[in-house]
Amino acid sequence: MSLPLRKDLDPKLTWDLNLLFKDQESFEKAIVAYQKDLQTISQYQGKLNQEKQLLSMLQLLEKIFAQLTWLNDFGFLGYEVDKNNPVYEENNYKLLAIYDETKKALSFIEVELANLDPNYLQSFVESQSGAAYQRYLDKIYMNRGHVLSLEVESALSSINSQLFNQYRLSNVLKYQDLHFEDFTCRGKTYANTFAGFEGDYEVDLDPELRHAAWDSFHQGLAKYQNTAAHLYISHVQTEKAISKLRGYDSVIDYLLSDQEVSREAYDRQIDVIMTHLAPVMQRYAKLLAAKHGLSKISLADIKIPYSTQEPKKISIQASRQMIQDALSIFGSEYRQIIERAFEERWIDYPMNQSKSTGGFCSTVYQGPSYILLNWTGLLSEVLVLAHELGHAGHFQLSYQYQKATTPEASLYFIEAPSTANEVFMCHYLLSKDLDDEERANLVGEFISRTYFHNMVTHLLEADFQRKVYLAVDCGENLNAQKLNQFFKETLEQFWQEAVEINPGAELTWMRQPHYYMGLYSYTYSAGLTIGTQIGRKIANHDHETIQTWLDVLKAGGSMKPLDLAKAAGVDMSNDQALRDTIAYVDHLLDYLK
Repeated sequence: MSLPLRKDLDPKLTWDLNLLFKDQESFEKAIVAYQKDLQTISQYQGKLNQEKQLLSMLQLLEKIFAQLTWLNDFGFLGYEVDKNNPVYEENNYKLLAIYDETKKALSFIEVELANLDPNYLQSFVESQSGAAYQRYLDKIYMNRGHVLSLEVESALSSINSQLFNQYRLSNVLKYQDLHFEDFTCRGKTYANTFAGFEGDYEVDLDPELRHAAWDSFHQGLAKYQNTAAHLYISHVQTEKAISKLRGYDSVIDYLLSDQEVSREAYDRQIDVIMTHLAPVMQRYAKLLAAKHGLSKISLADIKIPYSTQEPKKISIQASRQMIQDALSIFGSEYRQIIERAFEERWIDYPMNQSKSTGGFCSTVYQGPSYILLNWTGLLSEVLVLAHELGHAGHFQLSYQYQKATTPEASLYFIEAPSTANEVFMCHYLLSKDLDDEERANLVGEFISRTYFHNMVTHLLEADFQRKVYLAVDCGENLNAQKLNQFFKETLEQFWQEAVEINPGAELTWMRQPHYYMGLYSYTYSAGLTIGTQIGRKIANHDHETIQTWLDVLKAGGSMKPLDLAKAAGVDMSNDQALRDTIAYVDHLLDYLK
């Protein structure tokens, strides 16, 4: 029952990193070429007050940023799928050094730009050659009050990977050291792993197997909770120290500044869901328990599919055809992106030992969009794949129409294109000829995959994370026991009496890497709020919305996140869109009666 080694997989089902560099030698030569370009940018130091020099520097910066995305993906993606490969591990370390070197070499740019005369910068961006760089310059100038001296910025840049090495160390703990004991069920012995638990055991229809796997998994987590807590607390304390150094009263405000999102919008997203979505999901839990004949439902049961039948499997080829057919509604340009993803092997499907869990998409500037999956063959994987292809479509269009120096779309918006695809994809499947039972099962899958995952799992992480940051702002001492307490309180507040909180559930904070990525977790629900409104309109073949949406995707980070949402027709300045989304989920539950 153990997962295969990477070398034993069918290469046709894995991504092709040789689209970036044909071999290791080519990658290493590209590093040398990149470093030469990086060194030349110092010639512009002290000269950015000259329009010609500023333009020339920005053009070189374009090249550097684009090159870096290619090095980045080759350097870290191999490690993401095979953490026991020494070459991939070494490449990952090389990448950390490259980023430190890059941040140090470029540190003078932000310092000088932040201190330039605003009238001069305004004149530059109003010129024909400077207009394309307006968003990049505006974002730096907006944060000018928090930019430090060149000496301090350079010093911080040179040790950035060591200051924020906790995510890397947590992955070493998670994938190389953390061990789960085998467990037995009905006379069979099962090997337990992160990927195996989250992909198979947690959703298995056999309650005895589910609970045995739960116990094994959480007993394994418990053995390493103090080390994991130390890493995470170190990370947030480092963020707090940097935020104070930059003049922020709260680490939350510091992290939100890069997203260009207000504290009000952040708190609203968490508070409205904890208050108004919670009763809806408690209702879902009761419907799920009744469907499966459970006298009580616990967190060890909450991820099971709504259907009591053995989950239907779908082949990779069938899922490809289904997705291509559905997403063709976006037109030829978008369709070509989807076709390339399949034809050029941008997608890594199978689970294997030491591969990262979950899924993500990483796009190279004017290159491939690599998608990591942990394919189980369940129908829900179609929604996962549609989600990640939503990221691919977004960044492919953004990188085609925006310069490499244009900031990426804010994290607040980043999950909107992916979740819009999920919503549309489910409506597409529901439009097929289904009987009541098939429709109920599909809606149950939709709720558990799209809304539970993005608006419950990640939102509970966000509520926990806010507790941690507020404690750090107040100078509280933290440890594993405190983190466990915070997460258990969040679970109890959300589920009330509807769901039993199993022993070990308080350790759920150990399962996600999002805590090391700033205030990322809450943005899933923000993105899904936007995505729900857009996805439903697209499902109704609203061609005006489709064209507007494609234009918004092409805009990338050239607009602030709430402006992007507004341009797409969704007002996120208040809680109405979020309340409408919650009402929509409540309506979906009517199919499950």
